[in-house]
Amino acid sequence: MAEQTPATHAGGIVVRESGSGPEYLIVRARRDPSAWVLPKGHIEPGETPEDAAVREVEEEAGCRAVVMGPLGRIAFGEVRTQIYLMRFEREVEATESREIYWGPVDEARRRLTFADTRDLLARAHAQVTGTR
Repeated sequence: MAEQTPATHAGGIVVRESGSGPEYLIVRARRDPSAWVLPKGHIEPGETPEDAAVREVEEEAGCRAVVMGPLGRIAFGEVRTQIYLMRFEREVEATESREIYWGPVDEARRRLTFADTRDLLARAHAQVTGTR
């Protein structure tokens, strides 16, 4: 089997518990503010994909989260993004001003612009809740 090409970008699906169940984080895209996306960005030189995911979530959404494990990849042209399931820890100061949304899986999936990210969110929710 061929070795998978290294990721160029990393990001996360961040989950936090609320009184009504798990909530998921999505952000408005910078280039197209009508689009809702996952927080993600370039892996910097010397940075692991996991570290990049943590950094990007902090910069774009103002939240500290820890990586629970890899979920999958999304690709667009030469950009290969490793997405991790992440657990919310606390709010921090965001360095980008983006609108963020926390909500239940159905509403977050409805808002997400791209089918591949909706699929990853469904996979994340199945892992979080132990369902298929």
